[in-house]
Amino acid sequence: MTTEANDRPEPVIWFEGTLIRDPQPHGGQDDWLLETLADADGPKITIHASGEDHSANIRDNAHRGSRLIVKGTAGDEGSGVDIEATSLAVDPSHDEPDGEQ
Repeated sequence: MTTEANDRPEPVIWFEGTLIRDPQPHGGQDDWLLETLADADGPKITIHASGEDHSANIRDNAHRGSRLIVKGTAGDEGSGVDIEATSLAVDPSHDEPDGEQ
């Protein structure tokens, strides 16, 4: 993704955290907000995830207390979204078939 002001790609953000509440629908069927903490003392980080693949993973695996790993870009200023997810893994969706990581 590039901006009109320059042709440099936006920095990629990697984030690992814990959901502090169940995912909240946001504007559409496959559109979600995830409120997370990186650690117990950290600030709340709001992640926006959209699309069928993210939606299925969130519906099947995400709930308060779930661990997740997110790859994304910075949210739009003033939107209340800190990270726009481009890739999202929710524990246990990324475990091995036997449940081991």
